[in-house]
Amino acid sequence: MELFISDLDGTLLNSNKEISVYSKKVLNNLINEGINFTVATARTPATVIDILKDLSIKLPVILMNGVIIYDINEKRYINIESVERSLVQDILKVFEKNNKSPLVYGINDDELYVYYKEFVYEVEKDFYKERCHSPYKTFLKVDEYIESTKASKIINFIAYDKLEVIKNIYDELSKLEGITVDYYEEIYRKGWYYLDAYSSKASKANGIKFLSRYVQTDKVICFGDNLNDIPMFKVSDESYAVNNANDVLKDMATAVIEGNNDDAVAKFIEKRVRESLE
Repeated sequence: MELFISDLDGTLLNSNKEISVYSKKVLNNLINEGINFTVATARTPATVIDILKDLSIKLPVILMNGVIIYDINEKRYINIESVERSLVQDILKVFEKNNKSPLVYGINDDELYVYYKEFVYEVEKDFYKERCHSPYKTFLKVDEYIESTKASKIINFIAYDKLEVIKNIYDELSKLEGITVDYYEEIYRKGWYYLDAYSSKASKANGIKFLSRYVQTDKVICFGDNLNDIPMFKVSDESYAVNNANDVLKDMATAVIEGNNDDAVAKFIEKRVRESLE
């Protein structure tokens, strides 16, 4: 049985950050017919629950690049890969050295918290405004991180800035053992860069392995557009890059399909399923 896994932003979502009506209809029909479909994304439950509310996904989803395996129907964390407490301090020292206040994500009693000090740029303020009213995520302004976060399992560090700042932080964090660090240009805000740091035990690849055991699949087919999809592409049996994808991912892909504004994922899966029945 095949397992289809799609990234969200830049892949299943169009440029309006939505799943089109057409894609929803096609995917829901296919899911109701019995195909295994889920998503793997850097997003948290807070935004994913709303984005996927009209999809009949029955499987757990891979969130925050594999840090979390989450059941969106039961609103339950199935698996969490947290960062070691001693490593949290080392990570925060790097941000402090670079005069950057990150968003620090933590889970306490199955509740997701985002700790922050300040927002300097509009891109940071917009990120906050888009998410601060979610019932599935609580933002907490703090004076300092260590004491404020000690009751939580720390799972993620996020920062937005220009390339020079992000690259400096990336280079220093990459020297630490026990974490994975990614950075790439924001697809919705060109010229700004997004950095993501989390436990090295977590990845979209490990999330796929977890789900493969969960559904006992014998083939994984994935879809993506950006560099954080590389681990997922490496462990999948087949991998497809949308035509708006990063060139590195296109070079790795089994093939390049239509773009995220063309319902590429839904069209591909529908064609694949229909051809298998002929």
